[in-house]
Amino acid sequence: RNRRYLLIGTGTGVTPYRAMLPLLAQAIAERGVEVVLLLGARTPAELLYGDDFRAFAQAHPQFRFVPCFSRELPAPGDPHAHADVRHGYVQQFIGEFAPTADDIAYLCGNPDMVDAAFEALKGFGLPVPRIRREKYVSSK
Repeated sequence: RNRRYLLIGTGTGVTPYRAMLPLLAQAIAERGVEVVLLLGARTPAELLYGDDFRAFAQAHPQFRFVPCFSRELPAPGDPHAHADVRHGYVQQFIGEFAPTADDIAYLCGNPDMVDAAFEALKGFGLPVPRIRREKYVSSK
């Protein structure tokens, strides 16, 4: 069994991860797994479920919530402004979390992000069967 999940998403591609929170809480409690969520949005206003993920991270220290904003960072004092906020695209920060062959990664969202993150994870030695992908294209 794995010890860490890497959840990487953009836009509405984060919705499945929100639905996984009860199962993640159980896996954390029963198996001591670690979870890293890299969530990409252009601006803090476009970040979906940020309050839910932030609250879950506060309640579960093994869950790390890393919002990545490509255009605009949160203002000082904004609830989205915390130490794990990054400026850029989610795939730029994968290496910071040192993926290993024992991790399981889920990628969901923008097709370009999914492709770039998939290649990055393979480059870190994560076996392809341990990388689950779902591409989502907005109708905007």
